[in-house]
Amino acid sequence: MGPEVLDLFIRGDLVLQHGVMKDSAIGVRNGVVAGVFGPEENPLAKETIDARGLFVFPGIVDGHVHSYSIPGGEGFEHSTSAAAAGGVTTFIEMPYDAGGPTRTPEAFRKKIELVRRMARVDIALLATLKKEGAPEAIAPMVGLGACGFKLSLFETDPERFPRIADGVLWEILPIIAAQGVPVGFHAENDDLIFHLVHKCRQEGKSYPKAHCETRPPVSETLAVLKLLELSYWTGARLHLYHMSHPRSIHLVQRFREDGVDVTTETCPHYLILNEEEMHRLKALAKINPPLRSPEAMEEMWELLKSGGLDMVTSDHAPWPMDRKQAPDIFDNASGAPGVETLFPLMFSEGVIKRGLSPVKLAQILCEQPARRFQLYPRKGHIALGADADFAILDPSICWNIRGSEMHSSARWTPYEGMTVQGKVVRTILRGKVIFNGREVTARAGDGCFIPAREG
Repeated sequence: MGPEVLDLFIRGDLVLQHGVMKDSAIGVRNGVVAGVFGPEENPLAKETIDARGLFVFPGIVDGHVHSYSIPGGEGFEHSTSAAAAGGVTTFIEMPYDAGGPTRTPEAFRKKIELVRRMARVDIALLATLKKEGAPEAIAPMVGLGACGFKLSLFETDPERFPRIADGVLWEILPIIAAQGVPVGFHAENDDLIFHLVHKCRQEGKSYPKAHCETRPPVSETLAVLKLLELSYWTGARLHLYHMSHPRSIHLVQRFREDGVDVTTETCPHYLILNEEEMHRLKALAKINPPLRSPEAMEEMWELLKSGGLDMVTSDHAPWPMDRKQAPDIFDNASGAPGVETLFPLMFSEGVIKRGLSPVKLAQILCEQPARRFQLYPRKGHIALGADADFAILDPSICWNIRGSEMHSSARWTPYEGMTVQGKVVRTILRGKVIFNGREVTARAGDGCFIPAREG
């Protein structure tokens, strides 16, 4: 008998954990990586993709996506289509659903079924908790496959997105720690922010940059410091979402020396946009935390390159345009779509413009989020036995971002008209092409729920 025929054979420049293997190849069988081959090897395969001269990245793992937090028409139908078009094969879904947060075992089971019916890429799920804690729900949701918990120190909504009080945190953080999963936070001090917003409104200040002025860096660093100290004493595995300022990262580095288990993420908007552009973008750039100074933005790049930041995520929050049109900046919703542009933006701005290596980019966008949220080794890298998830990118293509061409229901982007070098030309999920460079070919139900700790 001859060698078993592969289902799929892809030749290109493979972005592996130890380096880029030029003109090499991946073999896929039964949805997983079955072999990595050198330039001269050509095993038999049912299907071959010639990606010579192109980068074959692991499928991107976006650690921060809101599909249902926003009332309206996004859902998995649009968020997972946008993900597929952007090279994202797995994302971690936030638990703050407008129809009711994912904070009980019953709600978690319903969300799993929604993934299985509607998703076009693979999805891991976070859980959250009631304002008063509800510690009895923690272990059952971890048992169902929750990859962690998302909580907040800022109260967006007392029911859907509440601020968790210090006393409640003191009780529940050790319980979450005992379950072995991370607990992530929206880290902003709401007492200070609400005070500054009230003061601004009294003074009639409603211009776009007032959003930044009412959420100064100290509103983030105060929250970060409290969470680091709580984690020190409770043993919580802390994750800090959407870090916007370098001082937050400096605080993290100090506490890591004390043994605190903490990871950090930032987002493309904190690396590409800054507060001086608020007058141009207006509410399209109203995001929490807000854009920071040009100097802070540049230092965030340096921290990313040096390893001070662990990952970059989109914080995809696709508000409809009618929630971004109010003349008073405080009357607009906060957040922006981003899952489709995460990978190309980071390749163009990081690899092409700033000399970030493709291997480092894969670590930031794939491996680190998969490791932190216990989706690794199934997700996050190209290796034998891992899921055959790939994002194939042509580094020579220059193109302009247009909101009208995006797959999210929002149909707008804060990067409108921006020229990007590097385009996703194929996305492959478990050995199946789900985006062919022109259209999303995945169907609802092609994606799977990925429980934590699997593999």
